[in-house]
Amino acid sequence: RTRRVCERRYQKKQGVDTKNLPFLVHRTPSGNLPVYVEPTQKGEKFTRIRRVFGDAQHLANEVSRLCESSARVGRGGRKAVEVLGVHEKRIKEWLQHLGL
Repeated sequence: RTRRVCERRYQKKQGVDTKNLPFLVHRTPSGNLPVYVEPTQKGEKFTRIRRVFGDAQHLANEVSRLCESSARVGRGGRKAVEVLGVHEKRIKEWLQHLGL
């Protein structure tokens, strides 16, 4: 089983305090941010943020404002935030800026 290399431009910042954030996005075992673009059954695309801990609704509101598109907390056992459209790069840059 191979692990992918961490994307250098989105490496985690050192020494940034994230304790005052109402949510956390845990990185994957390879160190990448868990932000993925996936297709819908209609052929459209949406961006999903996985591995969300804490207040997922607050994260959905922030992502909605950032992407200027409606975001929602995904259904299922684990918390995920979904936003319609391809916003992977913008969301990863924002999460890295927050120190996640």
